[in-house]
Amino acid sequence: MRLSTLMIGFSCVLGLSLQTLQAEVTQIMIALPDADASQTGRLFVVFTKDKRREPRLNISDSPAPRDASPFFAVDVENWDGSKFEFQPDAGFPIQSVMELESGTWRVQAMLDVNQVLSDLDSPGNYYSTPQPIEVGGGSQELSFSLTERVPEESLPADTDLLKFVRIRSDLLSEFYDHDMYLRASVLLPPAYEQDSGDSYPVLFHVAGLNGRYTRSQRLMNDSEFMEYWLDDSTPPAVIVFLDGESPYGDSYQMNSAVSGPYADANFIELFPYLAEQFPIDDIPTSRFVTGCSTGGWVSMALQILYPEYFNGAYSLSPDSPSFRAFQLVNLYDDDNAFVSASGMQRPSARSTNGDPRFSIADEVRVEAVMGRGGSYVHSGAQWGAWNAVYGQPDENGDPIPVWNQATGEINPAVANSWRPWDLEIYVQDNWSSMGSELTGKLQFWMGDMDNYYLTNGLRFLEETLNLMEAPAANAQFNWLPYHGHCGFGTQVHYIDVLNDLAVRAAAR
Repeated sequence: MRLSTLMIGFSCVLGLSLQTLQAEVTQIMIALPDADASQTGRLFVVFTKDKRREPRLNISDSPAPRDASPFFAVDVENWDGSKFEFQPDAGFPIQSVMELESGTWRVQAMLDVNQVLSDLDSPGNYYSTPQPIEVGGGSQELSFSLTERVPEESLPADTDLLKFVRIRSDLLSEFYDHDMYLRASVLLPPAYEQDSGDSYPVLFHVAGLNGRYTRSQRLMNDSEFMEYWLDDSTPPAVIVFLDGESPYGDSYQMNSAVSGPYADANFIELFPYLAEQFPIDDIPTSRFVTGCSTGGWVSMALQILYPEYFNGAYSLSPDSPSFRAFQLVNLYDDDNAFVSASGMQRPSARSTNGDPRFSIADEVRVEAVMGRGGSYVHSGAQWGAWNAVYGQPDENGDPIPVWNQATGEINPAVANSWRPWDLEIYVQDNWSSMGSELTGKLQFWMGDMDNYYLTNGLRFLEETLNLMEAPAANAQFNWLPYHGHCGFGTQVHYIDVLNDLAVRAAAR
């Protein structure tokens, strides 16, 4: 999205003494003229050699140190805009600007003040225009003005088939003590006529990590999908695209002691509203849920935790349902998340040929720089979101970290407090009461070379479900050889799912 320029009433001067390997940047000045209110947030200075997009948009673009754009950050509290010396509390992948290699860089400053959405490109955040700097070219002074601001949120324009929704959530607003909103987009079948009285099965689509409700717009540009959707022979359905954002990163659409009652907000507020406004056949046999990655876990969890509400879950490349294999960490038995018992660094991602891309330690390091207070639980990224969704709050309402971000040492008490979210254990403990409502409703797709080492956790769940009796689980597991994370194509992601749910809905 192209961001508009806004002159803001806020001033400061920031001085920073920097030194490169070959030259010295004597000072960086950051100005925000005419401050009329104090600001609290996290201040970033970002360097990148990427010419395609602004430096601020490259923060955490890659946890792999060799690929990352260097950035540094510090918290500011009740900042009146007066001059001060910037002393970052953390940096990634280097700890000091003195370690910058020589060459041409683009530099940008940004202040994150939005406490409602975790995305650093959220409404109200301040930033400067990028400017070039030649490191290794002699002493120089840099000057930036934070003259830009991310504009306030506005819904995209509706089309004949695609509608956008934003409603205030009373439940979330009470939890956070300020206005909170639920968002969604709704894709209608081409056969829908407003006054016909017809209603259709609904597929709730859950995105990957922090995916926004606006992703439906990209699907409209997928020629394979649109050819299917507009074909007269396609069984009609409604697709609802849920929003993943929350103050702590992805909400996982769950009720969390830390991030709030998102499941209740959906079931009590959003879903009934959508059923009133759109041609949704609002009965259990006509409700389905799907998603990949984070959305894969959410779709699986919603079906397992609310088995009477949905008639089928289509889970692709889900986050681990078993904490015996939380990626490559056994949360219950391992002592350290970063290092294995044999002393090897645990990778967090790999290519489909098996080559590690970056470690868990790297990923947590970058999240710690992003997060308020220099803590990864505030990053809004993957490990931060997991700690918020699964964790318990401390005295300030923030999630208690499951492991030490500097050493990787696992806190056994915290890990044990996550057990209610271990879906493998939940199925084992509750099958006698819920099995009759869950049998035949779970379908999974997983590449056997998943890029985030998610295969083991799903295999544990497969073994457990295969043991269930009276009734049998009848879950379907589709293992795709040589496939990575979510790389299954439009046919599997959407078309196969929609065709199957039409059969299931008609069978009621």
